[in-house]
Amino acid sequence: MSLLLDKRELKKAAKELSVLKLQEVIDVLKSVLDERQKESEVLEKVREFARAQGFTLEQLGYKLNAEGTFVLNQEEEVQQSDAKRPVKPKFKTINKESQFFYVEDGKLQLLKTHTMKKSLNEKGIEVVPFSKVEKKYVKQIDALLDEASSQALVNYNAKVDVWNEWAAAHHEEILTKR
Repeated sequence: MSLLLDKRELKKAAKELSVLKLQEVIDVLKSVLDERQKESEVLEKVREFARAQGFTLEQLGYKLNAEGTFVLNQEEEVQQSDAKRPVKPKFKTINKESQFFYVEDGKLQLLKTHTMKKSLNEKGIEVVPFSKVEKKYVKQIDALLDEASSQALVNYNAKVDVWNEWAAAHHEEILTKR
């Protein structure tokens, strides 16, 4: 179907098809068009019947769109029921003394998660706390922590956006970015 949406691709495909194949494709498209037409006629009859019975279209799950026509409102209901509550973000400051570091390829690295520690140890890379970092790498610590802090801030603000979107719809506390 996406092939049909792009006119250039459609023209390329048409050039590759023989006349018989093109006629077959046209017949298939006509049958699909007929099915869609029948569906819209049936929907119109259902709407008329519902109006005759005293129901509003909104009660039947339709909503008015920008063009002034009614469309099914099922997509929004599915999205709301599937929309799980996101985790409320908490901003955590990075405490230098509680961080762990490792040296890889002669360069000091900050241990981002403790799940990394086991795999690094399996590779033979030693993970050490801040207090045991070799003196020749101490100058690199502040730059690593600054980078980690800025990344943590970006991550927090992104989570706040997700939270606030959900919170506005569910009347929860709106958080502010940092």
